[in-house]
Amino acid sequence: MVSELFKGLREEELDIEPTICARCGFCTFVCPAYLDTLWDSQSPRGKLFQLKDLITKNKAIPADFAERIFKCTLCGACEEICQVNIPLLRFWQLARGEIATLGEWPEIINFIDNAIQNSQNIMDIDQDDRLIWTDMVDDLVEGRVQKQAEVAYFAGCNISYKGTLAHMGENTVKLFSHLGIDFTLLGENEFCCGNPYFVAGDFESGTKLADHNLSELKRLGVKTVVFNCPGCHRAFSHEYPHLLGKEAIEGLEFLSFSQFVLRMIKEGKLSFTNQYPHVVTWHDPCELGRHQDIYEPAREVLRAIPGLELREMKHNRNRARCCGGGGILKGTNPVMSVRVSGRRIEMAEATGAEIMASECPSCTMSFNDGMEGRETSIVFKDLSQIVVEALDIE
Repeated sequence: MVSELFKGLREEELDIEPTICARCGFCTFVCPAYLDTLWDSQSPRGKLFQLKDLITKNKAIPADFAERIFKCTLCGACEEICQVNIPLLRFWQLARGEIATLGEWPEIINFIDNAIQNSQNIMDIDQDDRLIWTDMVDDLVEGRVQKQAEVAYFAGCNISYKGTLAHMGENTVKLFSHLGIDFTLLGENEFCCGNPYFVAGDFESGTKLADHNLSELKRLGVKTVVFNCPGCHRAFSHEYPHLLGKEAIEGLEFLSFSQFVLRMIKEGKLSFTNQYPHVVTWHDPCELGRHQDIYEPAREVLRAIPGLELREMKHNRNRARCCGGGGILKGTNPVMSVRVSGRRIEMAEATGAEIMASECPSCTMSFNDGMEGRETSIVFKDLSQIVVEALDIE
């Protein structure tokens, strides 16, 4: 019989992973939380060592240790560099699930849980306002809400409800219109993708959201879903089939914004003719890069823009450093989050680029927060901004 303690880890046979850890320490020097505190107890190696003792003795995770497990961006850098191939991302998710069963979730996650249960979004705002982000492009979305179409745009909670991120959705709709794409929006039937639950280790609560969103897309005859948010994209691409089976996503493909733009370029439907004389450095979002191995589409799009010079940061692709916004760290420890983003901004500044770019709402928020009050000549732009500016779309 499976013990109720560490049940998730035991069921997936991951409870032995702490005993596999070689204690080499490579993970410590890529971990944002360790680099912020320089405490080995905050490093992946340190936490594995402590969990080994708790699992072996079948003892519950104490509150102070639970707090340390949530001081983590789930960036996946530790798994990427692990010398003994421990699936650390999944391990940390299940460890957080253990914390949930003990009633030790951070308060911000309890708030998000209640918000989703009440209103199907992380802000606890009425679903009738789900399309508030379209106010500046209402003429382009008229008649497209819950319309039968093969292409759908899934905005996600952050873009839908945070005004400072609305431009990402607006730019995507502008691009669709520019290309003559027939598309649909789920509107108030778009529920949270469930990613907040997945990063908190509560897979069961995310299942109903997954089932609803997939059912709505299929009802509208959708075949391709485009996302600005890597968290939403990862939820659909990886978590949904894990929860519901691969057959649940048959007939659907999920594209990040960069993947969609690159497809349009390769199919000859989109070309850049205007000069865009700027030096850009690219930041790989963790949930798009290390989590899904999607690195090149954005770079290919940027290289297709005349006049644009792309300069890589020292740490890029699978070695990219985190923005500090993942794993709900911005909610559980906003001060640490800003310090983490500040270190990544320094790496961008070192390239001499004018623009630091990415394609992620969390990265956008993190870097804008990190740049606030900072004397810097670099500015942050989402990829959708660069694409629309380069095409000179109003």
